[in-house]
Order: sequence, then C-alpha cells, then structure tokens
Amino acid sequence: MPAPSGSYRAALRIRDFRLQIVSFLIDSIGSWAYNVVLVVYVFQRTGSPTWVSVFMTSSWLTKMLLAPYAGLLADRHERTRLMRVSASASFVVMSVLAFLVYADAPLPLLLLAAAGTSVCVSPYNPAAQALLVDAVDEANLPAANALFLTTESLVIVVGPALGGLLLLTGEPALAIAINAATFLVTVALVSAIRTRSRGGADEEVGESKLRRLTAGARALRAEPVALVLVLYCLLGTAAAATTVVFFVQLSQQLGTGTEGYSWLLATFSVGGVLAATVTNRLAAGRVAAAVLTGMLMLSVPFLLVIWVENAVLGNALQVVSGAGMVIVDVLAITALQRQMPRTVLGRVFALLETGAYAAMVLGSFATAALLEATGLGTTLLILGLVFAVVSVAAIGPLLRADRENAAAVAALQPRIALLRRLDLFAAAARPALEAVARAMEDVQAAAGDVLIRQGDSADALYVLRTGSVQVSALGEDGVPRALTTLGPDSYFGEIGLLRGIPRTATVVAAEACQLYRIDAETFLTAIQGGQASSSLLGLVDVRLFRSRSRLVPEPTLPQS
Repeated sequence: MPAPSGSYRAALRIRDFRLQIVSFLIDSIGSWAYNVVLVVYVFQRTGSPTWVSVFMTSSWLTKMLLAPYAGLLADRHERTRLMRVSASASFVVMSVLAFLVYADAPLPLLLLAAAGTSVCVSPYNPAAQALLVDAVDEANLPAANALFLTTESLVIVVGPALGGLLLLTGEPALAIAINAATFLVTVALVSAIRTRSRGGADEEVGESKLRRLTAGARALRAEPVALVLVLYCLLGTAAAATTVVFFVQLSQQLGTGTEGYSWLLATFSVGGVLAATVTNRLAAGRVAAAVLTGMLMLSVPFLLVIWVENAVLGNALQVVSGAGMVIVDVLAITALQRQMPRTVLGRVFALLETGAYAAMVLGSFATAALLEATGLGTTLLILGLVFAVVSVAAIGPLLRADRENAAAVAALQPRIALLRRLDLFAAAARPALEAVARAMEDVQAAAGDVLIRQGDSADALYVLRTGSVQVSALGEDGVPRALTTLGPDSYFGEIGLLRGIPRTATVVAAEACQLYRIDAETFLTAIQGGQASSSLLGLVDVRLFRSRSRLVPEPTLPQS
C-alpha cells in the first residue's frame, strides 16, 4: 500500500531525499565528533578557555561572514555540483588539519586550517536547502524538514558521544581524520543525486554584485510574512543557544552534577525527535497558532524550571522546550520554502544561516552576562518572559496571512473540485491541488480557434470547462483524421508533457469554450514532484494507442 502523501514514509520513498538525509547524517555525526575532540585537544594543549573560545568563535564568524557569498554561489551554480566541490575541498583541508594536529603544529596554523574548513563547507548548506525544494514535492516538504531536524537532534546526542569514545584512543588526529573521511562519503552520496537544481543569479543581467548578494534580503523584505517567519526562526535559535550556557548551572540546581548537563542536552534533543512526528500535520493547518504554540512550548519551561529541583521534572520540561523549537523551525522553514522564489532560495537560506549564527552568539553571550550579574533564577525569568512576550507581540502578520490564505483557498474550491474529478490528479495531495488551482489561467476560445497544433512543443495542459473541442491528427497517409470530440470536465495536452514529446494531435474549438491552462512546470510538479507515476504513464499510453490506431488508413478492398 503506498504511503500517504505528506507522511515520513512518503518523503523517504523519494530517492534523492534519502541520499540527502543520509549524507547529512554521516557528515553531521563526523562534524560533532570533530568539534568535541578539537575543543578538548586545544584545552589540553593550552589550559586556556580563551583559546577554546577563539577556535569556536572563528568558525562561527567565518561562516557568518561568508554566508551571503555562499548563498550567491548556491543560486549561481548547479547545486549538486557545488555541494560536491564544497565537500571535496573540505576533505582536503580537514585532512591537512588532521596532519597538523598529529604533528602538534603551532596553534595559529591549526586555527588557519580550521577556518579554512569553515570556508570550504559554507556553500554546502544553502545549496542543500535550496535543492530540497526541487527534490521533494510540496506535499512532502514538512515531513522532509521534520526528518532533517529529527536527524539533527539525534546527531547532537550521537556525535559528541562518538567524539568522547574517540578521545579514549588518545589520538585526537584520528577523530579529525574520520571527519575528513565523512566528506568523501558525502561526495559519493551527492554524486548519486539525480535532481538538478539551479537558481537565477546568472540571469540577473546588469545587476551589480552587491545587488545579487542582497537579492535574498530584498526578497524577504518584499514578503512581510516571510520576515516574521525568519524572526521566529532566529528567536528559536537564540533560545536554544541560551540553554547551552545555563544548563551547566541548572544541572547543579537539579542535583545531578556535571553528568546532568549532558542529560539536559539529550532530553532537549529528545523533545525535538518527538515533535517531529506531528509537525507535518501542523504544517497543513494554520501556521500562526502552531508557530505561537511552539514558541510558548519553548519559552514557558524557562519560567517553570526556576522552582524545580527534581531532576526528572526538570528534564521533562526540557523535552517540552525542545519539542517547541522543532515545531517552530519546521513550520517556519517549510513556509519560507513555499513562499520564496526558487531563483533566490540559496541566498535566502544563507541569510537565515547568517542570522542564526548571530542569534547563537547573542543568545549565549547575553545569557552568560545575565548569569554573572543576576544568577540562574533571574536569568531564566528574563529569558522566558522576553521570548514569550516577543512571540505573542509578533504574531499579528501571521494571523492576517492565515485569514487571507483561508479566504483564498475557499475561493479556489470550485477549481480544486474540478481537478479532483480528473483522473490525472487522482493521487495528488491537497497542497499540490491548491498550487495547481492558484496557477490555472482562464482561457476563452471562439469556434474555430486552434488551441494546440500537432508537432508543436508541449508547454501546457488544458482543462475544458464549457463548450466542446474537436481532436484530429494526420494519419500515416498524411490525411487529417478526426479522432474524438471532448466536452466539459475533460482535458487534453497531457501526452506531450508526460512523455516529453511534441504535440501528437491538433485540438480546435468546435464552439465557444471556456478553459483552464496549466503550465507544464506546475502540472509536472503536482504529480509526484515532477515525475509521473507508472500508472499515470500507463493511462497516457492507452490514450496514445487509441489515437494512433485510428490514424492507420483502412485497407482498400479490391473491386470484383
């Protein structure tokens, strides 16, 4: 039985998505293990928290400063190729870093190599995020994003644990070499991806480099709702960054000691895993209520845990908080993927990544300053109130967008009902039908108008609302033959689109007609993300066979 569209099974049945998520899993585990080992190695060599901070901050700042240019690269070049180049370069630089660590090279040289890795890896994420929109159809985007965030939550638990195990070997260079090897695995997996995705940076003729770099910011500024979604993403990121700092003192309050710090991180991640099971359903409803609920789930536990000294209850609150963060991230990222033009998606996500790094730095430093000045209880009170109040105050644009979207969907209902009656769209999910309904163009035709001509390139599907059309084609003897007459609620033009061939027949309006025109990209995207199912192609082949069988001239009987 096929998995319902929008489910995790349906998303995982998409081959290119599986390749993406497996490469993400392997690469992320290696990166987390590398970070743990590098931090311990630097601290053991120097005994200085400052040097540790310098290494971590240099990595964040490098990625943050390069993100706009990385986004431009993701919109200028074919994205899978850029991902391969990025991973290959990262393998080379990470291998050099492993050798330098093995040789106990001077710290400035190690710092330069670590920053070089950040440079090489920076284009990968914007390209991967933009590629996801082309690899996964719209109905399965929420599930795909949720699976990525679930994987990320699991990696936060597994990666550091692997790093700890590798430290037991006593050779930190081994862990760094293993991380270098994960980049080679990533290259192999990305090379197997068939989806080709490209932005529109090269088409922005006459634009200065600065305008091309800032195209993502202009696209966001033109969409107030998208800006609010970015705000919620950054709020969630900042809140998550604060936990890394105050969990140390919270573990003392809960009486669990230093071991409790890792338990708090783990339960926060478990919350994300649990939330991912419902986010795809939430994405199908109104976004405002779900996003606000997620932000309150994230921030209210900050307030409640002030008075908690029981370790079980304290960790349970972090499960709720982690669940809220994933809900906000999945809904906001999915909505951005749906709203932003694909030509600038790489730059939009690069901008989001820049903001995320800034939010992490701001959140962690602000929390550290508050803890120094006021103590744990007051810090949690301030953080919880700030995140909750800002979340409630910013919800207005999302509420208005939900109301407008509901009204627009209601207006599209007659079109959606028509599409549901067509066998072509029998397997299409509701979001896909809504996208088609929005893109349908009204066409008026007078009697005798040629709607499509045999031999022309196929660029659209037509759905007949009223009137009738005559379908004809040239027979093998070159003589035009009438094939059939189509009436209301019928369609034509699908054969060329699905088979990638020129028009196989000519269609002429037999009387005044009203039609809908659906462009090729919209139609192909609606049917399983641009790839026609075998059953749909079988239906097309039957229609094509019937048409061709009528084009063979009847044999002339010999006269007696």
